[in-house]
Amino acid sequence: METLRLFSYGTLQHSDIQQNLFKRKLEGTADKILGYKLGTITLPENHPNAQTYFIAIYTGDEKDILDGICYTINASELSLVDDYEGPAYERATVISNSGKKVLIYRRPIH
Repeated sequence: METLRLFSYGTLQHSDIQQNLFKRKLEGTADKILGYKLGTITLPENHPNAQTYFIAIYTGDEKDILDGICYTINASELSLVDDYEGPAYERATVISNSGKKVLIYRRPIH
């Protein structure tokens, strides 16, 4: 079974959300991604109360460091994460500070 590494810096770190989405608690290790900072986004189109969520913002400045957790998921679970994150986030592959190839959901780069 093919596995992927998913870098989480926000709500996917919550065990109740993991249980709801994956039907299990994910195992992970702390990691960092350089060249990103943490921002926020409001999603009124999906949430009537216009809730605010974290979003990774690419800066390219290696002094900017985004802390998070690197989880291993099954490749078949990737569509669950895509649906969870929604169209406001872009999925990208980056190299973490520990040298791992990871997926991150970030603000789209235009």
